[in-house]
Amino acid sequence: MRNKHMNPDLVKLAEKYNVNKMICRKCYARLPPKATNCRKKKCGHSNDLRPKKPLPLDKS
Repeated sequence: MRNKHMNPDLVKLAEKYNVNKMICRKCYARLPPKATNCRKKKCGHSNDLRPKKPLPLDKS
């Protein structure tokens, strides 16, 4: 039932803030989608990033 009755503009806005992110593989920081390096000092500003995994869709 996820996104069944939501306005498409609100869905796109929610994805911008929650889904469209990059994740640092060393410190798990959430970064903007165009990031090339982590902003955190504790991981040494690592460039080992991955895209955030999408939410699984309910199949019921």
